Amino acid sequence: MDADTIGFGSGREPKRVWRGWRGGRAWLVVLAVATALVVAAVVLVIAGGPARPAFNARLLLAGMPARGGAGLFLGGEYVWRPGWPPRPEAGLLSDGFSSLLPPGHAGEADQLAPVPGGVVAHISDLSTGATYGALGRVVFIPAVNAPVRVIAWATMIAVSPDGRRVWVQTAVQSMRNGVGVSASFTSPTWAVDLTGRRVSPVLHLPLGLAGATGSGPLTLNLVTGRVQLWNGATGQPVPVNLPAGASFVAAGRDRVIWSRCGDSCLLHVTDLTTRTDAAYPLPPGWQPPAVAYPPPPASFDPAGQRLVLPLNRVDSAGNITAQGLFLVGNGALRSTPGRLRLPPSATATAGVVLAGTWDPRGVLWALATNPGSGYYQLGFWTGTGPLHTFAPAQGSPVTLSAPGPG
Repeated sequence: MDADTIGFGSGREPKRVWRGWRGGRAWLVVLAVATALVVAAVVLVIAGGPARPAFNARLLLAGMPARGGAGLFLGGEYVWRPGWPPRPEAGLLSDGFSSLLPPGHAGEADQLAPVPGGVVAHISDLSTGATYGALGRVVFIPAVNAPVRVIAWATMIAVSPDGRRVWVQTAVQSMRNGVGVSASFTSPTWAVDLTGRRVSPVLHLPLGLAGATGSGPLTLNLVTGRVQLWNGATGQPVPVNLPAGASFVAAGRDRVIWSRCGDSCLLHVTDLTTRTDAAYPLPPGWQPPAVAYPPPPASFDPAGQRLVLPLNRVDSAGNITAQGLFLVGNGALRSTPGRLRLPPSATATAGVVLAGTWDPRGVLWALATNPGSGYYQLGFWTGTGPLHTFAPAQGSPVTLSAPGPG
């Protein structure tokens, strides 16, 4: 199968923070500038600023036309409910503004995760200039038409494998005159249930909540790049034993995904429960994207056997020339069907971003979004046959999730 499938340009550059395993402190200034640019862009749109750029349909997915509903929540400058086209959740977030944020502050739904009976969303406040994340509200959105419930304040969230615990971290709230935090800096971190009741002690963990396991939260230290698992009841560290030189990719379902390159590049999936590891050779020229902010959770199928993961194709000069969705598991790494209508001259500057997730039925969903033009497209794959795609729609979602069962 052709490795160029669903391939396109760069990821969300303004949101990137961690670049490889050994990040430094320069990301603090980058994040502050990027946050200011994002906020300015949101304000311009709402104030009737520059017109939306022309939409180029060749930059999104190609596949068999699909009709009917789409069973996904989408997050970005709105929170969209399932349907086609998905409809904004009334009163929650509108063009980046929300009643959950202080007047005049711009926000974004930058994290969505499935939980029993719906999804949880993190509505970040992009106006705070925080060093890590942006303090905002965590909300539970039922899949049925029922009121949205605010369950916590946080700068970052991570949901346990069963979806019944949401770990939250509050981080820090100012740039401290541009000086970054130290490697030993800790942040209050605890778990709540879907009613907002705290269900764990308040732990003081390294800045960088990156995931949650059945036994506790997982952190990626933003200064040293060290991955650490923590006992959620005692706050004591639990050995992870990743080798030196490992580059964090994602975490989910009690597993850590990481990569390491020598003569060739390998993608590893390490099970933190069984302590087993599976390694997959990456196709030549392809590699995981730089770790983004917020760190995307690893999306496994309902059986927990297959992982969907975006990879970048990089040329000899280090430029990202394409991005593809790949399936990892069952002893193989292979690309998904479908292809972008990408003109030969397009490069990383095309600005299209790809993400994938599974729904409870085992259907794989792909999201291609072009924030520069303000359009996106959804596609789905049943496991056989071609990719099915819906017509492009207006909006710039950055994350997607199907409701959890329950």
